[in-house]
Amino acid sequence: MSTKDEGGLSSPVVIERRGAIAIVSLDRPAQRNAMSAALVSDLIEALDHLEHDSEIGAIVLKGAGRGFCAGSDLGMLAAMDATQRMRFEADSGRLARAIGHCRCPVVAAVHGFAIGGGLTLAAACDVVVTTPDAKWSLPEVPIGLFPAWGLGAVIARTGMPAARRICWGVDTLSGQAAHDIGLADMIAVHAEADALAHAEQLAALPRAHAGMVKRYFASLVADEQADAAANRLFHEATLSPEALASFAKFGGR
Repeated sequence: MSTKDEGGLSSPVVIERRGAIAIVSLDRPAQRNAMSAALVSDLIEALDHLEHDSEIGAIVLKGAGRGFCAGSDLGMLAAMDATQRMRFEADSGRLARAIGHCRCPVVAAVHGFAIGGGLTLAAACDVVVTTPDAKWSLPEVPIGLFPAWGLGAVIARTGMPAARRICWGVDTLSGQAAHDIGLADMIAVHAEADALAHAEQLAALPRAHAGMVKRYFASLVADEQADAAANRLFHEATLSPEALASFAKFGGR
């Protein structure tokens, strides 16, 4: 099943149902599943729809093509003004919090790469399965930007010192390293297959009680104020010469 955007075009989010499991795919493979405004909006809409579908007990979130998600679409950001950029990043943070508040357990299947917003999107999921050779990084600071949302989930998974080092962007982690510091819960050569198997276990639990677990932990991790503070730092960073040079580079592609 593929949703449609307002113009009748195919959505960058595709939903497939397998029994009690919904497989939600980021479907911009030519753009490395970079997060556009349409992708973020459609993914929020998909989660809301599945939230109210009593037949669905768990969700698998994956990326089409070569990897999971390369983060925000920098070409799109380059074409936006400051207010539009902050609004887009705020919507992305709302997406990550929607994963935490969703009734259904959400299992991320990461292969290839989880970069920038792709890393924070995966970290927001309840369970993360990664291939051992996937590349994980937050490259914003080296190009003059700042991670604008989702850092609360990273801190909750890795602890403060590791999260701070990841945010500096000096390291690219393998899937194995991401697992070792807690960014990922499981390692599998075939991440999607293992994510599906785990999602089936979660979907077999009593739905109301699985949802109680979600509500409890969401109250500890989802932090709108922290995302708002990160968004303000992101805005400040976008005014720097380094950020302007990066926007000029990616906007010209």
